[in-house]
Amino acid sequence: MYKYLIFDLDDTVLDFTGGEVAGIEKIFSDAWGLSGTALDEAVATYQKINHELWHQYEKDEIPRQQIFETRFPKTLAALGRTGDADQMEKDYAYLRNHNFLVVDQAKELLQELSRKYTLIAGTNGQADAQRLRLRETGLGQYFTQIYTSEDVGYSKPDTGFYDPIFRNNPDMRSDNTLMIGDGLYSDILGGQNYQLDTAWINRRGLKAPAEIQPTYEVEKLADLYPILK
Repeated sequence: MYKYLIFDLDDTVLDFTGGEVAGIEKIFSDAWGLSGTALDEAVATYQKINHELWHQYEKDEIPRQQIFETRFPKTLAALGRTGDADQMEKDYAYLRNHNFLVVDQAKELLQELSRKYTLIAGTNGQADAQRLRLRETGLGQYFTQIYTSEDVGYSKPDTGFYDPIFRNNPDMRSDNTLMIGDGLYSDILGGQNYQLDTAWINRRGLKAPAEIQPTYEVEKLADLYPILK
């Protein structure tokens, strides 16, 4: 029986993607007056580059800071456009930190689960931004502890990310802890590497590779209720 639930934050309970799209659209629209299909394509280009950089970071192939230093220069190059990449990063950082969108059903789920389980936030997101977003959305009250890769010094899926969580919770065991997240490589592989049960929030209907085997696979947060009851 589970006692501890470790929740990823971005696109698990905080709507990171919704805020990301709105922020990047604003930046590109302000810079180049883009709209419609042209704007959609520019945003998609940024998202692809950003995703690849984060995936490299999660595999420990690049340092974290390289993501923030290169994603906009790479996007400008891919789009064949000119612009102040450093200023775009600064503008996006502000918009990202003030993205207070919440995934549907997240507040209700966390509120109910917090009555029975110890909820812990475990995220690769930036520490200050995540704490601000948890505070402003009201979701922070449901988590007893928050762990970020920036604070811990390791990012999911590295097993080092989980060591301080278990060290600070002596009653935690692999058989009473569930890792919940949307990130197949960060959350699910990370939990699997630490021999934890995992619940994959697979909203896009993706197929997991053979080497990653989530214990549970659900389409939305509400689907966790039958598992946890």
